[in-house]
Amino acid sequence: MKDRLPLLTAALLRFTAVLSFGMLLQLRLRELGISIVVISALATVRGAFNTLGSPIWGAISDKTSNRKLLLAVTLLIPGILYFLYAFAQLPHQFIFLGAVIAFFGSAFQPITMSLSAELAEDGSVSSTSKEISLLNAASSLGMFLGRLLLSVLMLWFSVRSGIFLFSIIALAVVLPVFFIKGINRKLSHKQREKRNIVTAFFPIVLDPSPMFKNGLWAVYVGSFMRQFGISGSTSLIAVYLTEEMGLSKSLAVVLTAINPLIQIFSHIYFGKLIGRIKAKSSTVFGMLLTSLTTLLFALGSSWITVAVAYFSLGIAFGAFINGASTFVVTHSPGERRAELLGVLRSSRSLGQMLGPLLAGIIASYSYVHMFSIMGIAIMLSGFLVMVFCKE
Repeated sequence: MKDRLPLLTAALLRFTAVLSFGMLLQLRLRELGISIVVISALATVRGAFNTLGSPIWGAISDKTSNRKLLLAVTLLIPGILYFLYAFAQLPHQFIFLGAVIAFFGSAFQPITMSLSAELAEDGSVSSTSKEISLLNAASSLGMFLGRLLLSVLMLWFSVRSGIFLFSIIALAVVLPVFFIKGINRKLSHKQREKRNIVTAFFPIVLDPSPMFKNGLWAVYVGSFMRQFGISGSTSLIAVYLTEEMGLSKSLAVVLTAINPLIQIFSHIYFGKLIGRIKAKSSTVFGMLLTSLTTLLFALGSSWITVAVAYFSLGIAFGAFINGASTFVVTHSPGERRAELLGVLRSSRSLGQMLGPLLAGIIASYSYVHMFSIMGIAIMLSGFLVMVFCKE
């Protein structure tokens, strides 16, 4: 555990800050009188640059011997830029900052997940899923602490003050990175090959064969569909809870904190369970259970229904992300692990980009219709993985 602690601390601090910014920015933009379509557009832009950046940073990570430095740089730049959100006034300023921060921030998951996989003792499905689940549990603990802290802040401080505080936390993420050990590694001849700029940053273009083995492509497409639905459903959730359901800002944030709280236990549980039920089953279960969340949002008439929805989402995410990540790691060539984990992140980010865009348009007419359409997309993702993936 000593070797894992700096990496887990970095994940905890990063998700304490970053995941709270989603709600902070929704509330800040509404304070400035900006429409829900523009708020959805911000989530779309962030998703677009996550989609672009994840496979690039994954490929760079596979080709560098010093992942520690790469991780530190990609955390430092957005850590500084977060402060500028407090001074932004116009929609295009938020969108520009969101794009740059998302691009550098997209490096975190492919780098840290590949590092976690390297800590697995024997590289088996069981040990790999346990290492990944610990990283995910630390991330979810950070999400929960961030929402809890944000809820308290909203009682006494302004949204702008919250942006300053969480910017400090985002910058502090760099510190534990310097204590991570075992980063430097020898590169194989294959990893040192010089290629043109397209194949250097997107090796999947040169050799997509791993995606067609054992139905790995279905995990990517299914992950896109799941993220499309859940990102669309949650991109306006702060507005929905406060303006449509009449909840206070503080209570709205507390309800969203149920999700990461349950995720902590869900990650650990499914990290152990995957060794018995296999990664595919866990992924499918997580996807199908996620669709229940959107149904509960659509039927929601009180804060209790919303609480149950976030409870189910917490269980679902632990099953989904640990299953999908373990499936990718155990079905990827060792020298391309970070790249293919980056593609997983990229497929989810593409859903994060497109889901809010459609959700914003539909929600302008009906929130119930929006939640229903998003839920159908998520349900179909589970059936896709169930049919086409093979262990």
